[in-house]
Amino acid sequence: MNAMKNYVKNLKLFGLATLILVFFSNCSDDDGEKEGVEEETGFRIEIATNSTFGKILVNQDNQSMYFFANDVNGQRNCAGNCASVWPPVTGELYELELGANLDVADFATIAIENGLKQITYKGWPLYYFSTNGDGQLEPSGATEGDGKNGTFHIAKPDYTLLLGRQPLTEGGDPVVYLVDDKGVSLYLNTGDEENKSNCAGGCAGVWPPFKDTALVLPSSMATYDFGTVDREDDLGPQLSFEGSPVYFFSQDEGNRGSVLGQEGGPNKTFFVVEPVL
Repeated sequence: MNAMKNYVKNLKLFGLATLILVFFSNCSDDDGEKEGVEEETGFRIEIATNSTFGKILVNQDNQSMYFFANDVNGQRNCAGNCASVWPPVTGELYELELGANLDVADFATIAIENGLKQITYKGWPLYYFSTNGDGQLEPSGATEGDGKNGTFHIAKPDYTLLLGRQPLTEGGDPVVYLVDDKGVSLYLNTGDEENKSNCAGGCAGVWPPFKDTALVLPSSMATYDFGTVDREDDLGPQLSFEGSPVYFFSQDEGNRGSVLGQEGGPNKTFFVVEPVL
């Protein structure tokens, strides 16, 4: 009889211990889910591979994003009716999820109307394209906005060069010219010879050569316009455009949209590079 009582008592204790173990195990699992899994916001920018353009920036629905040459200064220059055709990519950085091979340091926001913030990439405000100009975004995978007016181009993470567009002097007409992938102005020197730089030594300190790299261009430009210049110093090889060596201007200080080098140099021979589109 005592043996039976002990058996029942031990069985109850075993059951209680099992219940407690299951309870704490469930609590641990819940805590793990809260700590180990980030809540998804649904807003995502990632790199997609396009058969025409290669790597491009898209959202979570595979809708393409674009750069606008007029935004070379880093500010949004597409509002009103323009924004009906080119809706801004808006959101908060803390809500933004990034796909593989994208660096959060390349993204920022600028304030636009109605308290919204537009996402920028490498300083370029990002846009979608609305085919009918009614704010309805183009379908998943479409890239119909590329090349519009020669100033809107598909957003890519690997451009070597891009196009900027702005007046170069106060009150002047806007000019389309070459910039690097972050909107820093590029120049040529009319004092150079074809495929030969005459800017070395101290001159090259003021006008650093743009080194030749693997070219990734916006679609409105052609690779055959570019070449390579061999230099006698160690600052090359230097990229050339239609035979003219290409330079930065040190006093632009890497600031996007700065054109302090226009008509620069002792003989006013340096000018932004203006392609014919």
